[in-house]
Amino acid sequence: MTAQRTKGKADVDERGMARHISAPLGTLMGLLPDRSSLTALAYQLGPGRYYQPAYRFIAADVGIERGSFLDVGTGPGWVAIHAASGRPDVDAVGIDTSPAMLNFANANRQGRLNVTFREMDAANIVFPERTFEVAVAVQAAHHWKEPAPIFAEVHRVLVEGGKFYVYEADPASDVPSDWVARKGPWPPDSFIKKQWAKFGMDDARWAALKSVAEASPFGPEIEEERHGFYRRLVCVK
Repeated sequence: MTAQRTKGKADVDERGMARHISAPLGTLMGLLPDRSSLTALAYQLGPGRYYQPAYRFIAADVGIERGSFLDVGTGPGWVAIHAASGRPDVDAVGIDTSPAMLNFANANRQGRLNVTFREMDAANIVFPERTFEVAVAVQAAHHWKEPAPIFAEVHRVLVEGGKFYVYEADPASDVPSDWVARKGPWPPDSFIKKQWAKFGMDDARWAALKSVAEASPFGPEIEEERHGFYRRLVCVK
């Protein structure tokens, strides 16, 4: 009888211990960030930092001094922020489908009143026709599975004569030193170029994107240019 009672108590203790351990583990697993949050964090701490000069050059080059600016696939929001910074007559809007990215974008804007961020699909832009003077998409197009609806939507929300700039890093480009902010030797050119090759567009994908743009409401007169280490399309409404 004593042995049986001891065994029974041991079973209860083991089951109780299992429940005690599994509950905290379940709680901890629930606290771990999901994949999209980790991706956003990696971008915020990586490209979001060392591409600051590039973002500033882009914001200055598109040349908006007043009116509304749309950043398609804004990520952590830096292009929109730099476009609005020091330009009180510019109203910048960044859209993205990632809530995690938008959390960083809202933190990065540091209370600027002329920058807002919205969770929104670029193929369904919830703004009226002829809202924006300028739109950009920086390192976003390689994520687009169906770019045609995006070109159509951006065309719809641009004013007559408005421009849509589509930027993608060119894996074959050199790395201009003044376009990247480095901390000591990091990041080296070799790392940056590997990232471009992994996440950017090769010649075939870039040519395909240009063909889609030419078949869009922007029409066949799409300009292709180089700006820093980027290739870009300039689409005029």
